[in-house]
Amino acid sequence: MARWCGPTGGMRLHMRRLISAGFAVAALGSLLALSACEPGDAHVTSPKASSAFARFVVIGGDLSAGVESGGLVASTQATSWPAILALEAGVTFNQALFKSPGCSPPLVAPLFLGRWLSGASAVARDSSCAGAASTVVPPADNLALPGATAWAAMYVTPKLIAAAPSSYDVVDRSRYALVLANPQSQVTAMRVKAPTFVGVELGAAEIMTAATAGLLVPATSYTQVAAWTYVPAAVAAPVIAAIGDSVAKSGAKVVVLSVPHIGKLPALRAASQIAAERVALAGYGVTVSSDCDVSANLVNSAKITALVLRAFGGSPQALSCANVAGAADQVLTPADVTTLDGVVDQLNVQLKQLAQSHGWAYVDLDPAYDSMRALAGSYRASAHLACAQPFGWFFSLDGLRPSPAGQQVVADAAAAAINSIYRFGLPVRGVNTQLPVNPCP
Repeated sequence: MARWCGPTGGMRLHMRRLISAGFAVAALGSLLALSACEPGDAHVTSPKASSAFARFVVIGGDLSAGVESGGLVASTQATSWPAILALEAGVTFNQALFKSPGCSPPLVAPLFLGRWLSGASAVARDSSCAGAASTVVPPADNLALPGATAWAAMYVTPKLIAAAPSSYDVVDRSRYALVLANPQSQVTAMRVKAPTFVGVELGAAEIMTAATAGLLVPATSYTQVAAWTYVPAAVAAPVIAAIGDSVAKSGAKVVVLSVPHIGKLPALRAASQIAAERVALAGYGVTVSSDCDVSANLVNSAKITALVLRAFGGSPQALSCANVAGAADQVLTPADVTTLDGVVDQLNVQLKQLAQSHGWAYVDLDPAYDSMRALAGSYRASAHLACAQPFGWFFSLDGLRPSPAGQQVVADAAAAAINSIYRFGLPVRGVNTQLPVNPCP
């Protein structure tokens, strides 16, 4: 018989903090319902865990910052995996929270309406920044910033951005100054804060542009003038090693997270699954090409969303699953996937060796992402375009970053790895396997 799982003391505190950060009550109910049943001692945290986390600092990118549905706002920051981990450890974790509708705003459901939280059309990116929602004086404890590569974490500062604003994304000009003190990068800020525990989550930004754009252009240097879409592991290696040296000098305990492989991301859908939804997509004004029927390619579901929004403008759209050489067509061939997965494999070897050489905890995120991806189900046009949770319980509206429930799964994976190395008593819930495959009817 299935057991009902009520709120524990830790979850109740989590709910109060989320509400204070502006998180929707309905979403809180969903998060509570998703919690796996826990043993009675699930929230027992050892005194040495609380002591170790006394000054918890995180460097990283989208995942650690709390990016969700393509944007960042206080409610998504409050449910990032490091915020959850700090809550479970019973320590204060200061974040430079962003005022609603965000910096930049996330997407809102359903996707066929094509709106950012700001109300702007999702036909184009919304790079607006509503500013700070908190009074945290930079640097914050959560130093992670959206889109940050290892090089950015090591070297990019608000001062550097201000000196060459045209070289940086418009929204980064706002975000960096809210999170970091003027002369500090993520790594230098981490050292200044004299942490007792450090979270390191880097490497995903090195391949994400290629994975989502479907265009693979390798970098020979992080600072090259020519455009690139991914960073080979050999280019990233010395920067990752330098970050590891800086973290080691802090003397803190550390957890290092791996880079998930791109096949774990439900935004990337098999062409054959899209072909099977030909009739449903026709109802949204999109004609699926016959090349999708036999194609082995992956298609970024954001391509479908964009076509639907254009079709609503009165112009029917054609969807091809064919790869266009040299174009950012949002289509990945099997060879593209092999190349990017090879980069991820090499990055993870570097990250794992870095952790093992210092006796740090290392988190292989692939099993966690496998469990979350399994509950996303196959592609269905009605779920993708008209449902509040188109990619399942554990992924947000972009199909790339976790939802609050998914962030809990990541936090659990981190806690398990930390407990294994440091013998702490951090709680680990696990994925509720009794959930239906997809929350969308």
